[in-house]
This record gives sequence, C-alpha cells and structure tokens, in this order.
Amino acid sequence: MTFTSFDPRKSIRSKIGDATWDEDKGEGYAITVTDSDGETAYIPMYLAEEVRSEVLAEMPFLDMNLAYCTYEPHDIGASTRKHDAYIDIGLWFTNTDNIDATSFGKKICDDIINLIRTNQCSFDGITFINVEGVRHIREDKAHQVVFHYVITVYCLWYDICT
Repeated sequence: MTFTSFDPRKSIRSKIGDATWDEDKGEGYAITVTDSDGETAYIPMYLAEEVRSEVLAEMPFLDMNLAYCTYEPHDIGASTRKHDAYIDIGLWFTNTDNIDATSFGKKICDDIINLIRTNQCSFDGITFINVEGVRHIREDKAHQVVFHYVITVYCLWYDICT
C-alpha cells in the first residue's frame, strides 16, 4: 500500500490565480487587481521555495508557504489518511506613489479571501478549506519599508491508498 502525497498550495494557486498573466516569460499564476489609478496590476503567486533564492521576485508578489502540515496515522489496513495543513499566503509590496499602502494591501487580501470562499467546494483534492486570519507585518529593517500581509488558510484533505 502506498499513499499519494499532496501539496494543497498548488491546488489553491491554480484555482484562484490567473494562469495567463505573463505568457512571454512562461510564468504561471497571478492575482489580478485594479490599483488606485484604475490600472490593472498582476501580482505573481509563487510557492515559498520559488522566491527563496539569491534574487527575490520583483515586488509586489505573493508567496505561499506550507507553514504546518500533519497527518493522522491509521492502522495498516486503512484506505485513507487524514492531512491538515496551514498555508501562509504572504503579500509583499513597497509603498509607491500610485498606491495607498493600507487600502492596496486590504484590497488584495480581501480579493484572495473572496476567491477562496467562492471556490471553497471546488479545490482539487482539498476536502475543506477556510481562511483562519490575516495579519500585517511591517518589515522595515532594510533601506525601504516593505509591507507584508499574511493570510493563513487551513486545508483538510484525505489521500487514498493506491
């Protein structure tokens, strides 16, 4: 008996993200928002390990971190195994002339929460999903102020013995 592992971040990213945001670069997913000037902005969505390199992605961007993941072991004859995961979706951006940092961060967080709740029953492989909370972390240790919002999402799924 083998169980299939599952990373819920990929299902979330593919369901709430627009996969056509930058076809020239061949890049994947982004959230589409309208800034305070009425311009469309594409905020790329990365798995956390995709932005933990020598070159950070250009801001603004979202990173999805698998913060905590467990599974409940079952007896040897079990046909399913229960998994719980907490995903932190981090929004990173700097304060620029054309945005109000507070309303920009809130708008994007609200859009992500609405997308998750709207698609709650249709994420591939995820049995249950819920937004657990949003927090704002001010990152001001470098030469520029970076705004960092974190949306914590809870996921439950069962893998099936193959």
